Formats: sequence, structure tokens, C-alpha cells
Amino acid sequence: MEKTIKCIVYGGGIIATGYALMKLTVPDEEQMRARLRPELQREYDIARAKSKEKHLALMEHMREASETSRPAWEEKSK
Repeated sequence: MEKTIKCIVYGGGIIATGYALMKLTVPDEEQMRARLRPELQREYDIARAKSKEKHLALMEHMREASETSRPAWEEKSK
């Protein structure tokens, strides 16, 4: 029983240390963007806007598909 408790405590300590190190060393998205050169920041902003646009279009398509009886992968009838 003592070995089990010791394993749990050491394992928890290792996991907590790894998580703390990750939080301290990995920059967030805004910090990464701030490190980029201005032209790369513009490219990043354009790519992010395109990605957001695609995501919104997909969500709109899924919302429309959920309101009908036809499957989402079928194209709209024209």
C-alpha cells in the first residue's frame, strides 16, 4: 500500500512539474504573433481571416442541413 501511495505522489509531482514548465515556457498565440515580422503578421492575419470565414461557412451549412431531412453532404438543389 505504501508503494502505491508513493507512486501516486511521485507521478502527480512529475505531471504537475511538466504542466508548470509547459505553462511557463510555451508562448500564447498573441505572444507568438508579436514576435513575427510585420509582413508575416499580415500573412497570419489574412490566413486567420480565411480560416474563420471557412469555419463560419461550414457552421452555416451544418445549421441549414440540420433543419432539413437531407444529409449534410448532399449539395443544395439549385
